[in-house]
Amino acid sequence: CMWYRSGSPPRPPPAAAAAALNVVVEADGVRSLGEEGEAVLRTLLEKCSDKSMGDVWRRSAFWENETASLLEIVNVLGRWERCSEWKDRTIFIDETDLRAKDEDERQALTTGRHQMALRLGCGERSAMFQNVPNLPFTNAKIAASVGLTVDDFQALPVTRAACNVLFDGLAESRSGLIPYKVLDERRARMVGEGGAFDQAGFRVGWAKSCILFIFGLFFFGKANFIWVLLAVKFAHDWQPDLIPGPKEMGLFKVWGIV
Repeated sequence: CMWYRSGSPPRPPPAAAAAALNVVVEADGVRSLGEEGEAVLRTLLEKCSDKSMGDVWRRSAFWENETASLLEIVNVLGRWERCSEWKDRTIFIDETDLRAKDEDERQALTTGRHQMALRLGCGERSAMFQNVPNLPFTNAKIAASVGLTVDDFQALPVTRAACNVLFDGLAESRSGLIPYKVLDERRARMVGEGGAFDQAGFRVGWAKSCILFIFGLFFFGKANFIWVLLAVKFAHDWQPDLIPGPKEMGLFKVWGIV
């Protein structure tokens, strides 16, 4: 997809005004840590006093191929306190690449989606993974609660996957839009007394997201399509010369967009 920046420059949030990181971020965010980032992550996990920081978390939509360590999620959380610090984005994809009926993650990267989010007073998932990589890590209390420092976290890149896993916990669903007030309140629940990272608060939010997603999947979504796949599979096994299998019929591609 083509992507571009809007004509007006982004407004730097107060916390970041004195420390622009100049990370190159495309419309779909920072896709990987890179070799240097992986090395930084390994070093920090060895130094970290809380060994659960190495636990790997998936998206609430469990088939999505995005994972992040808990330390990477804390790295996102410690770079902002209010969504107003990252809610305005200026990187968009060219909407001419999309058809009106297309329903995929690219829709969330358009100018139209951002304008709708602003009208509704909602923070976007895409705004988080586009903007937070260029916010400095400033929360010393969160860093200290896992045995690290602000400077330690500053060297660790912020990936799209880490933002998405955290956003799942904040949304308590797969939603890409959350009202500003709700976002700030749920973020506050992930910080305990004294400013330490509250792992239980994150786990509860993520669990709600996962449970609601699974419920919706089986009652309203893709799970209903399983019966179509099974029926075709049984028919193919019964008459393989006459009836093509699910793969040959392209049903797994259909599954991907149901």
